[in-house]
Amino acid sequence: MAEKEIKIPFSYCRLSRGASFLGVEPSDLINLAIENKIEISMMLKRFHCRILLREDFSDVKDWYSSLYFPRTFNSMSGQTRAITNHSFIEFTNGRYFEPDKLLSGSDIFTEQESKGFLVGYGFALGLWRVMPDQFESSLPVKDFFPGFFPCLTGGETPVIQILPAQPFIDQANGKRFNFDPYEFEAGYDDLWVTNYDIKRLMESGLDFDKLPMLNDIERPDLDSDSKNSINKRSESAKEKHARNELLILSAAIKFKETSSDIFNEKCLKKDGSYNFSAWARELSDRVHLFPDGQCPVKSVDTITSYISRHFKF
Repeated sequence: MAEKEIKIPFSYCRLSRGASFLGVEPSDLINLAIENKIEISMMLKRFHCRILLREDFSDVKDWYSSLYFPRTFNSMSGQTRAITNHSFIEFTNGRYFEPDKLLSGSDIFTEQESKGFLVGYGFALGLWRVMPDQFESSLPVKDFFPGFFPCLTGGETPVIQILPAQPFIDQANGKRFNFDPYEFEAGYDDLWVTNYDIKRLMESGLDFDKLPMLNDIERPDLDSDSKNSINKRSESAKEKHARNELLILSAAIKFKETSSDIFNEKCLKKDGSYNFSAWARELSDRVHLFPDGQCPVKSVDTITSYISRHFKF
């Protein structure tokens, strides 16, 4: 007897709907996200962002020209492109009424960020994956760090991460770098899951221990007929570097906000500027700020370079 095909009546849904469909609690899906076994995303609506891209510039133009306009997604801009099945970017700096300053397409990537990375500014739409360590406290998360990854259902992408644009723009204009206004509260109704992960859960028979971690599989092209398109892969060093940097940055902000007395005493100089080396040492000693109670970077010098890059003013 042929195995019955699993059919799911949605492409993506809110977390509560997905949990109800599976007959589990929303917290069960949160736990799977913490274990990096499914993607949980937020629906962004023209989120002005700083985009970190893993490519050299000659490849960026070829990559951009291969992207398509997402006709299934309600976008008002002709510059919007799908970078995965559910994550979209409006490739423009938005200065439509200043033609001499308007950038669009691959031209938005004008900055170099370390070796092998480019930075551009645009607008994110659609589903974007949330960092799993955000959920290690109970929902709602009241100080939700606004850093996102592409929702990779449907393929890979050279986009590594997005962060709020304005703090970096302010920094470039001589103002103090500050993420605080961009943190927000998020609960179950703000979170989404795709039918790809719902199907994986159903195929496992809800035996969550059987479910492989996302870093151990290649995300399939959902247009492919191949049932064997999920293959093990090794995590690239560049992806790991970017992920570690974002974890360090998130922990740095948490420490600054939750231990302000210690931070002000040990990490501020007399002139009010940051002592990045001291800040890095404090982070290295506070492993509870990181997922699984482990700092992803052992070198204090590397931690210092990460936070100084983002918080100089």
